[in-house]
Amino acid sequence: MKKSKVWLSLVALMLTAMLILSGCNSSSKSPKEALQASMQKSAELKSYNFDGSMKIEELKFPAEGEAAEAGQMLSMLKDADLSWTGAYRADPMHLEMTLSLTLKGDMAINFNIPIVMEQDKMWVKIPNIPFFPLPEDMTNKFLEMDLKQLAEQSGQPMPNVDPAKSQKLANDLMGVIFKNVDEKEYLSDVKVKEAGLPEGVDAKQVIRFQVGKDQVEPFVNTLIEKIAPEIINLLSGNAEYRDMLSIKQEDLDEAKKALEDTKKEDIAAGMEEFKKTVKSLDVVANIGIDAKEYPVYSDVHVSTEIDAEGQPVTFAFKVVSHTKDINQDVTLEYEGGPKDVITMEEFEQQMGGMFGGLEGM
Repeated sequence: MKKSKVWLSLVALMLTAMLILSGCNSSSKSPKEALQASMQKSAELKSYNFDGSMKIEELKFPAEGEAAEAGQMLSMLKDADLSWTGAYRADPMHLEMTLSLTLKGDMAINFNIPIVMEQDKMWVKIPNIPFFPLPEDMTNKFLEMDLKQLAEQSGQPMPNVDPAKSQKLANDLMGVIFKNVDEKEYLSDVKVKEAGLPEGVDAKQVIRFQVGKDQVEPFVNTLIEKIAPEIINLLSGNAEYRDMLSIKQEDLDEAKKALEDTKKEDIAAGMEEFKKTVKSLDVVANIGIDAKEYPVYSDVHVSTEIDAEGQPVTFAFKVVSHTKDINQDVTLEYEGGPKDVITMEEFEQQMGGMFGGLEGM
């Protein structure tokens, strides 16, 4: 009898340990549940550091035709490396980011562009570009843009930059998408060690989103029949969302009518054209989620081959993003805005003097 109790105690202890260990791993949630939880958790982001990069991995255009002209313009980007680093604080809103661009080959060049943004203003540091010389008293100064003033001049409403409301909108939109999309069709769990995450990424679960050419048609049908109408209803019922996106109710009414007028035959015809033009398509995104359910990493890889005038065009790129030091103190170099600035009016005057006026731009 005593031996039985000992064995039962050992089994109970082992089961308890297994439950504790499994509870420490966020993968106990399904991919959809994990993504929804991480989106909700994003609303709690008050500050963080971030970095990312974008790289064009493949770019091939035909030698002749209209596509060749576009290829010549984009060919220099094939050997370009674009990366960024920065810090963000929600209250009061302040974002600092430095864009780094490296062009390789015969026109090898490297320059950094610091960008600062607050609620009503934005500053961009004017770089010293060798093949586009600017006056010395202009370069390395920050071009100051008054967002309210620019909105008034353009006749458009001032963008409402509210991180909390933006996150709530994103959560609601993702909720609509998740409700209507087949989880097994697009989402899957990936072992962290097999996801190819870079060092320094503290992810406990990795969710993979994948769409191929054959999955586009059912997704488009779901988008038109279910997702888009629900999103229109969501925005129609929330004035704050409309104001934030600078969307009028009449625009939503027009979009709703256009959806209602869209016939299945039109969708089918469009998809047939898509299938003829797009020879291959593969979109793969990995989303890394940490132990506190924050989304801390993502990489998106897109590759496609398109038939352009009977000639193949191949294009592939990868975008990586990493968030760290969540809700910790972040270093902000330009709090309150940069000091060495040039206003938009001063910039236009100097550029107008160089090029004979900017009225035609």
